[in-house]
Amino acid sequence: MTTLREVVAYEEELLAGSAPLRRVHAEAVARGRAGVRALHEADGVADPQLESRLERLYAEVLDDYAAGAAGLLSSEDTDRWRAFVERLPANGPMTLLREHGVPGAARLFDSMDLAREGPESKGGLDTALSAAAKRCVCGYATTRVVPRQLCNACARAVGAAWVAEERSLLQRAPGLGAEVSEVLDEVTSDLAAARSKGTDDSFSTEEAALFRARRALARAHRRHRKDSSILDLTRWEELAALARRASLPAMRAEARRGRRRLGTAQLAQLALYGNRDVDARRTR
Repeated sequence: MTTLREVVAYEEELLAGSAPLRRVHAEAVARGRAGVRALHEADGVADPQLESRLERLYAEVLDDYAAGAAGLLSSEDTDRWRAFVERLPANGPMTLLREHGVPGAARLFDSMDLAREGPESKGGLDTALSAAAKRCVCGYATTRVVPRQLCNACARAVGAAWVAEERSLLQRAPGLGAEVSEVLDEVTSDLAAARSKGTDDSFSTEEAALFRARRALARAHRRHRKDSSILDLTRWEELAALARRASLPAMRAEARRGRRRLGTAQLAQLALYGNRDVDARRTR
């Protein structure tokens, strides 16, 4: 069975090879994310009709993107993409891709989904997973059986819980917490600057910024070793282990690199394309 990550990886190859397609895709992402946020602000996260309104919005944005991408995609690329999508599990999000999608739609869907708000920002992992259950395609949200790879919805729920646990720990180590905040503030600005350029080398610029942030976090931990040694990282490490199974490559990579290094959970969120804190600075 094909995974959504495989579809997105194929789409990224196509987008990398076509500047016009990238422009159409970026415009669709901007419109979709703005629409998602507007619905959240208007209806509130708890509105029972929010899911159906979001589904209609997703379908409309995907249709507009498909119209804009017409003529920029070869029939061979589109056929191969459809073959991938047909092998995805049958559920709501995948049905949207089948009915409204063309190459680039999975990445577009993912970007819109990242703009969603949910109980994961205020509650624990169980609350977050319950909220993600309708969008879950790996089974973890409903069964709590850990799969080989967490789907995007479950990965984001895990990531939010991981960040919440990390922030709670850093409050108990104020010296370390202050230094971690400085590192994260700097890398947020660096990532925003790189993504604002939108050039072909922006990825390598982002990687360099993340590398510097990892080294800065490591130095901060060495300076505050006494403070961090008294913290109980058991829950943080459990969530980090789950994050290492994320289908989101950036989150998975940071989780694997930052073992027992507080700040890693928040860095993993900043590394995700579409992060709100980074995007907010892109407009400045």
